Amino acid sequence: MSEIQIDCMDTASHLWRGRFSAMKSPCEVLLECEDESLAQQHLQWARQEALRIEQKFSRFLDESVIGHLNRTQGQWVEVDAETQALLDFADQCWQLSDGWIDVTVGRYFQLWRFDGKTPPPSRKQLKQLAPFIGWEKVKRRAGAVFLPEGVQIDLGGIGKEYAVDKVAVALSQASELSGVLVNFGGDIHAITPRKTGQPWQIGVEQVRAGAEENLTLSFSKGAIATSGSTYRFVVDKRGKKLGHILNPHTGWPVRRGPVSVTVLAQTAIQAGLLSTLAMLKGEKAEAFLQGEGVQHYCQWEDKK
Repeated sequence: MSEIQIDCMDTASHLWRGRFSAMKSPCEVLLECEDESLAQQHLQWARQEALRIEQKFSRFLDESVIGHLNRTQGQWVEVDAETQALLDFADQCWQLSDGWIDVTVGRYFQLWRFDGKTPPPSRKQLKQLAPFIGWEKVKRRAGAVFLPEGVQIDLGGIGKEYAVDKVAVALSQASELSGVLVNFGGDIHAITPRKTGQPWQIGVEQVRAGAEENLTLSFSKGAIATSGSTYRFVVDKRGKKLGHILNPHTGWPVRRGPVSVTVLAQTAIQAGLLSTLAMLKGEKAEAFLQGEGVQHYCQWEDKK
């Protein structure tokens, strides 16, 4: 789906939906607007902004800011204010998580193919990359970044949530729009409630063995993010499934954790950070989220 598809979901409430692809994910934006032409303009802008953020920060694109940084190791590189702000947030994530959320962990992913078929890399291969992992190795000063030789940055863990929040906030400032919900690949921010007073409803796929019905969450505003290992995994030599959430200290998937964690928070970035960190906590995922005081839903393969 290279272009946007726009349709009216509810003529009575003037609820419009735009669907497109960006950041390797299906995306949709819902908004209430009485003027059809204005609704289409805002939905077109939302798509363009999502693509702009992807093209600027994707590590898979050589012409992106991150692609340029990863190619110019060993020297100081100037960055603009938006990039610096995103790297500031990466630093906050690293500090708040005691190093568990680390945007340099992407080098480990070069050895993994979470397709359910390719076997995991050897411990020796992972150990060879260990010297190049660690946010503390990255040097920063106002308007510039220095990556040591071999160190790379991957903002994939926070980039999509950043895009969701940025698009949602911008749309909420348009006076002609009432309800606004942004959903990029399951990272969701309903920044304004519906004018009708009806709640937004989001389905959460049940991935537990034997589960029959999906969970539906109803809320007026807020953000939702889900982290999980249902579709991206490898199988080790003992036949055990290993999810794609890697321990940055070892390069190996976290064991004995939930298969899916859904978190409700104020922003998509906050929800995404907490859901990923909960996955990294393994068996202590629910205790961690309870301590954070956020609404959450954990699914376990066999323990619950």
